[in-house]
Amino acid sequence: MVMIDHQNGQPYYAQLVAGLQQDIAHGVLQTDDQLPSVREMAKQHLLNPNTVSKAYKQLEALHVIRTVQGKGSYVNPPDRNAERATIQQKLQQLVQQAQQVGVPIADLITWLTELEETSS
Repeated sequence: MVMIDHQNGQPYYAQLVAGLQQDIAHGVLQTDDQLPSVREMAKQHLLNPNTVSKAYKQLEALHVIRTVQGKGSYVNPPDRNAERATIQQKLQQLVQQAQQVGVPIADLITWLTELEETSS
């Protein structure tokens, strides 16, 4: 469930975006589930409706949700290709960072293999 930390320095809309993405990733929200209306979400989390609207627009831009005029906002099916591309980009950044500090790729492979074995 989305939690907004009013003491956190992170903008509320960013917290809402991250929270909804986590809910989707963890199966709390499923494909085609309807999100609360902007006003309802704002009321639930004591936010300005413009803040919620900004978060929903960002989620739409990321193709995480879709808005049907007059009906509401719904969770999109996951885009596996986009997810794979994001992971590949992060891995490339990690490899570059490791090389900068002298960690060989062989060590990264070993670590990934160990992670795979412990998560199975």
